[in-house]
Amino acid sequence: MINRIIFAAGGTGGHIYPAIAIADELKKINSEIKIKFIGAKGRIEEKIVPANGYELETIEITGIKRSLNLKNLSAAFKIFKALKESKKIIKDFSPELVYGTGGFVSGPVLKAAQSFGITNVIEEGNFYPGVTVKLVSPKADKVILNFEGTKKFLKRSDNVSVMSYPVRQNLMRYERSEASKFFGLDADKKTLFVFGGSQGAHSINSALLKCFKNLTGSGIQIIWQTGNGDHEAVNSAVSSNRSVKVLKYIDKIDFAYSASDLVLCRSGISTIMELASFGSPAIFVPYPQASENHQEKNARAVADKNGAEILLDKDLNQKLETSVLRLINDDNKLSYMRSSISLMANTEAASKIAVMLTELVNKSKN
Repeated sequence: MINRIIFAAGGTGGHIYPAIAIADELKKINSEIKIKFIGAKGRIEEKIVPANGYELETIEITGIKRSLNLKNLSAAFKIFKALKESKKIIKDFSPELVYGTGGFVSGPVLKAAQSFGITNVIEEGNFYPGVTVKLVSPKADKVILNFEGTKKFLKRSDNVSVMSYPVRQNLMRYERSEASKFFGLDADKKTLFVFGGSQGAHSINSALLKCFKNLTGSGIQIIWQTGNGDHEAVNSAVSSNRSVKVLKYIDKIDFAYSASDLVLCRSGISTIMELASFGSPAIFVPYPQASENHQEKNARAVADKNGAEILLDKDLNQKLETSVLRLINDDNKLSYMRSSISLMANTEAASKIAVMLTELVNKSKN
C-alpha cells in the first residue's frame, strides 16, 4: 500500500490529467493516502490541480531549447534551482514513490528522488520520448510507455512496461441526440468537431474559415472550438450560419466527441487517447513546432493502424475541404477507423497503473 506519493506533472493538460486519474485510483486503494503534486510556476497546473482537490507546490522551471539559444543559460540556472527546490519538497514530504508524467517539470523532481534512492516512475505517452524521459529513464525503477515502438529510443528496456495512457476520468459518453441538443444541432446531420487544444490552433482556424461555407453547404454541421485568440474573428465570420457552433473553449468536451462523426485536431497524446476512448475517427493535423516533431510521430503511429488520417499543417489550405468531404461521407471508412482507434483505448489504464505502483512500493518495502 502507498501512503505518500508525489506526482510531478505540469505544463499541459496532457501531462496533468493522467496523473490526476492515477491519483484518483490510488485513493480508492488507500483512502488515507497523502498526495502532493509538483508543477511549474505560472502554468496551467495552478488551476487544474487544486480544482481537482489536490495539493500543489510549484517550482520555477522552463524547458531547454534544442538549438543554441541564450535563453538556455537562464533555463540551466532555473533547472539547478528547481533541483534544489525539489529536494527540499521531497525531504519535507517523505514520499514512498515519485511519479512523473514526462513534461519538463518531471526532470528535476525525478532526479531529486533518484538522488535520495526513492522509488520513482516516469511515464511517456508520446511515440517519441522527450528529453526529460531520456534523461531520467536509465535510473528509473519503472518506465511506462504508451507505444511498444518507443522502446527503441531508450537506453534501457528492462525497466519498461507498455500500458495505455490514462485519460481523465470525468469524461462520459452521451447519446448522440443528447449531445447534439447540447450544441443546438441536428443529430441526423453529419457533424465535424474541430479543435486545436485549449488554446486553439490558428492554422486550423484560418484554413477552416476559407471553406466552412462549402462544408455547411454540403449538409455538414461544425462544432468549432477556436481558442481565445481567434474566437472573435471566427465568431464574426460565421455568426449568420446556423450549422456552425463556435465556442472559445468547451468545458464539456465529451459532448463534442459524442455528437461528432469526424474530428479535426492536433495529435497530442491525451487527445489521441480521448479519441480512442470515444472511438472517434479523426484527421490529425500535427503541430509542426512540437518538440522532436512528436505530434507527427504520434499521428503516424495511429494512422499506421488505420485509426486516423493525417493532414500536415502546410497542406491545410489546399486539402482541408476535400479531405473532410471525402471522409465524413464515407460511412464504411468511418466505421473501420472507429473500430481501429478504439483498439488503443483502455478505460482501466489508470487503475492498472495504480495497482502496479502499489506492488512496486510493496516490493521495495520487503
